[in-house]
Amino acid sequence: MLQHPSIIAGPLLALLLLLSCSSGEEILKEEIPPVLPEEKIAVSFSGRIDLVETKAQGKAGTSGEETPETQTLRKDVNVTIRAYKQAEAGSVGATPQDCRDYLAGGDGSLTVKGGGEEMLLAAGTYTFYALSVNAAGDTVPPALTSETSAETNELKNNTDYLYCAVTQQIESKPEEKQNVPLTFTRLASRIQITVTGTGGDDKITAATAPTITLPLTNPAGSKITLGVNDPIGQYPVATNTTEGDITGYTTLKSAGDITNGFTSGCILLPMTAGQKLPVRIVFPSITFNGLAPQTDKLYTADIITPEGGFVSGKQYNYTVNITGNEIGFIRLGVTSWDIKPGELPDSSIEEDY
Repeated sequence: MLQHPSIIAGPLLALLLLLSCSSGEEILKEEIPPVLPEEKIAVSFSGRIDLVETKAQGKAGTSGEETPETQTLRKDVNVTIRAYKQAEAGSVGATPQDCRDYLAGGDGSLTVKGGGEEMLLAAGTYTFYALSVNAAGDTVPPALTSETSAETNELKNNTDYLYCAVTQQIESKPEEKQNVPLTFTRLASRIQITVTGTGGDDKITAATAPTITLPLTNPAGSKITLGVNDPIGQYPVATNTTEGDITGYTTLKSAGDITNGFTSGCILLPMTAGQKLPVRIVFPSITFNGLAPQTDKLYTADIITPEGGFVSGKQYNYTVNITGNEIGFIRLGVTSWDIKPGELPDSSIEEDY
């Protein structure tokens, strides 16, 4: 667990000096005689996503044991890595010894962003905290509120946050580069809604893809906290006090057809249990057996988050069935979240809803 700077002894504070961490960042570091470059060890990193919910279905390793299924980070995903040195008692300092920004190579490799120098660390035991947003391009991981803080700024929905905490000893072998493998886990959740139209005489015979409007998690007070068992926590749904007011709700486009269903989904911050999500489904055009086409047909229903809420790394698949003027959520499937948005995993645990 990271120590709050207030518990650092006064004499030690006098020895701290602001030094650069990475572009735009500063850290506190002990003002001691500098270690010669040859006495420090170059540290490189590699990164993968651990599909936490598929461990029981992992592929057999060379020893015949089950191993977790993982996937490499996508190319050009940004990663920020902080190295905290451990004291003899095992505690972690309040400020990092080093902090650098990296880019994923698409093959598991991580290279210092902008072609900068690799991280150089003196021998010792370090805890490395890494944050990422699983999106290539300009999207960067959330920053800490300050260099002596363990908490990030406020988070937002529709963002695939990745987190890793790993402790490793860096040995005094300056002639050899040491690699630290980072296994990231997902911090956000995902919801997916599939609209079907099975039924008897009043089944759907034709329809254009509907839009689905629903509230997401209220991000107020949300944060990632380094070094805790649940780094992101759970938050309430963002609902309006006025019944029927959908201001601030998220509208999703769906894709598919009558045969396979119309599907849409989005990423949301983990949500507490028992929350109500009012859902609006609007068909621009829909035709029922034996009836004339109807336009802007609206259906409304509520989703109640399951026991345990929406948790990190899981995808919640809701199936909606529409027959005539009736709508019902007939099935909830909780699965692992595949890296490719919109694709359902091969396996699913489903129950009547």
